[in-house]
Amino acid sequence: MQMIRLAKTDWAKAWRAMIEVAPVRLISDDPVYEVLPAHLEVLTARGFSYEVVATRPRRVEKRRHGTAD
Repeated sequence: MQMIRLAKTDWAKAWRAMIEVAPVRLISDDPVYEVLPAHLEVLTARGFSYEVVATRPRRVEKRRHGTAD
């Protein structure tokens, strides 16, 4: 999955176009959306602008070894 940011001026029309294809998930209040490649095809075909957002690496938690104090 890819993440994109939509222009505020085109947001409503772009949103409607994307949900015709498949569900879209808002993942940040920025607003950043998680979309499928099919969503990008629809947006491009209909002339909407969007910004592809780089994915953030997930923090890996270190394993903690339980020891008695």
